[in-house]
Amino acid sequence: MQAISRSLATGRQNPCIHNAIRCSSASAASDLRKKVESILDTLSLKPGGILVQNDGDSDIGKLIIELAKERKYQTLSIVADKPECPEIIEELKALGADIVVPESYTKTWYMKRLVRELSPPAGLNLREDSQATAVARAVANSGVFLTFGKKLPKYVDYGGAVRKPVEWTAFLKHKNLKVHTI
Repeated sequence: MQAISRSLATGRQNPCIHNAIRCSSASAASDLRKKVESILDTLSLKPGGILVQNDGDSDIGKLIIELAKERKYQTLSIVADKPECPEIIEELKALGADIVVPESYTKTWYMKRLVRELSPPAGLNLREDSQATAVARAVANSGVFLTFGKKLPKYVDYGGAVRKPVEWTAFLKHKNLKVHTI
């Protein structure tokens, strides 16, 4: 803790150190923005197209929402079930998200109906857990499923259903999804 206090004090005393830290974080933000823009380009959505994403409350998820809004895409964001979920939903809607749902909602028939009505052509996976399954299940047949540096689960789980879990490869082949890993 003392080392942190000393480095903060050094940054206040020496403006060059403080500015270097600020510049590197600004360049990192610029790099992240460029990376997200290239991801959105990969999806080849047209204005009005619908993008399903998970982990919308992360920094990269928020940036995706903002850039999608700029490009006039509609977004369906899935967030983890947390006690502060209502606040997270409001925050993401304020950033420009069109629809934000908690992960538990993705396991209901309401989600099935919503996805059937919207028929999203693209999905973006930012997590390694069951939210990856939720995104892939939401993408329309013959759509694009892009995973951002994450390992996909071995099985697509249909929680609460009597069906056996299906292997990812069989699921992707059945839905005819174009899968990209970045």
